[in-house]
Amino acid sequence: MKVFAALVLVAGLANAAKAAPPAPAAAATTRVEVKGPRVRAKDIFPGAVADVDLGPTPPIGSTRVIEKADIEKAFAEAKAQAPKKIPSAVRVSRKTRKLSALEVDGAVKSALSTQKLPRGAELVKVRASAVEVADDYHHVNVDLPPVPRRAGPTTVQATVTFLSESADTPIFRTVVPLDVSLPPEAAFADIPRGAPITIVVKKGLVEVSVPGVAALDADVGGIVPVTLKPSGRIVRCRAVDKDHAALLEDS
Repeated sequence: MKVFAALVLVAGLANAAKAAPPAPAAAATTRVEVKGPRVRAKDIFPGAVADVDLGPTPPIGSTRVIEKADIEKAFAEAKAQAPKKIPSAVRVSRKTRKLSALEVDGAVKSALSTQKLPRGAELVKVRASAVEVADDYHHVNVDLPPVPRRAGPTTVQATVTFLSESADTPIFRTVVPLDVSLPPEAAFADIPRGAPITIVVKKGLVEVSVPGVAALDADVGGIVPVTLKPSGRIVRCRAVDKDHAALLEDS
């Protein structure tokens, strides 16, 4: 009797399993690589009549999911006809490409060719490495830190910003070491302590020049405390060149 009951139970479970409807398959997410800082409707729907803006592309190495409701909302706000077939979700990523160390080297040297290196430094070597950047990369900007007050070889850490042709918004930043050689005069301050310097004060269309003396050693582009003549008051300025400084607002 117990055996018969067990067989009936097993048969019932088997029939229940056959009768249960299959679980619905998870909706597939469409994946799209986008070239540029913004996701456009035509990136997802090539045949779309209206190229509606669907928001920013994610940073390199990450993704962003755009839900169907968000797409419909964007088309509605743009007063444009939405595509008939919209996926439940779209996962977008920034299209990238790999730059070799040689390509980064060339880009950095090209940028530096249009700017004067501080303290008379001469570029010796760019210690570039391969990097992955956005596919719409066009050129770089190179920002140099203050160069040490010394002569001879030294290494500085330059900030290299990769930019696209269509926008000035940075798409990638990295640090690239630069080997430079500094001339003997680089060991001395551009503006020695006690040197005469003229403070330039601008208020609207009015410009006033005030004589002063550098209270400390300073370099062009840096902050220099200046003693005013004849009051003796010390104010903070930014050195414009070896002979002139601009008064800072917080002085």
